[in-house]
Amino acid sequence: MKVNLITDARFHNLALMKISSYHKAKGDSVTLNEPQQPADLTYGSWLFNTQRYHADINGGPGHDPSIKLAPDIEQCKPDYSLYSRLGYSLGYTWRYCFRKCEFCVVPKQHNPKLHESIWTFHESRQKSICLLNNNTFTDPQWRETFEEIWEANLLVVEHGFDARLLNDEKAEALKRTRFDRGIHFAWDFMKDEKAVLRGLRLAKRYKLDCMVYVLIGFNTTREEDIYRCQKVHDLGFRPYPMPYNGGTRDDRLFKRFICLRFYSHYPSIEAAWRGYR
Repeated sequence: MKVNLITDARFHNLALMKISSYHKAKGDSVTLNEPQQPADLTYGSWLFNTQRYHADINGGPGHDPSIKLAPDIEQCKPDYSLYSRLGYSLGYTWRYCFRKCEFCVVPKQHNPKLHESIWTFHESRQKSICLLNNNTFTDPQWRETFEEIWEANLLVVEHGFDARLLNDEKAEALKRTRFDRGIHFAWDFMKDEKAVLRGLRLAKRYKLDCMVYVLIGFNTTREEDIYRCQKVHDLGFRPYPMPYNGGTRDDRLFKRFICLRFYSHYPSIEAAWRGYR
């Protein structure tokens, strides 16, 4: 049987990688993103609302985030040959997150409280690993994940952690772990100021290399955006504005302003923003 896989994901798609493994094990031929090729069965997995081609079976956050893979497909190891230039393994050791953020697709998904080993998806030939976990530190067995990574001497590809859950043990674990582009935290809501800053101060004490995503254009004012970026900067970390749903023109301008570090020659981000505009 000929199987075609279609997605709008730019770099990889874990669901399609598992589907590919499943069908290849049955002796089927599999192609990726060749919608014009005739196929007996076509799967579409959409990260965004960009479905442009017909598929017999559709899923993904952009289509219906509640749709899950069949159990016999879910248990398959990803087919890394589908993305031959990927360079790292990827998967979940923990999907659950107790946060119910209104802007996030995760609460719409079925994410059980189930811990899994990295070896359910990692291949030893890979020297790097990408955790797709929604909130690693909500896993009671989070340390087991780190210990497996340390034992295999893996480099962790870009991954975010919840600064509000940071403590000395977790900060020490992050310090011991090798990351390819530093550690990512996020500050989405003003109401979380106390918890986020407590975590960031702890990160500073452990001299962690961090970038902090700052959600803008959702339920904060520009003054609150400037305030959060200034706090992050004052702690010695890099703020990175994330416009909600692409944001307004002014949101995108503010992101560019921060990312260019235009404010570095001014006494404050507020003063620099006035001059930049």
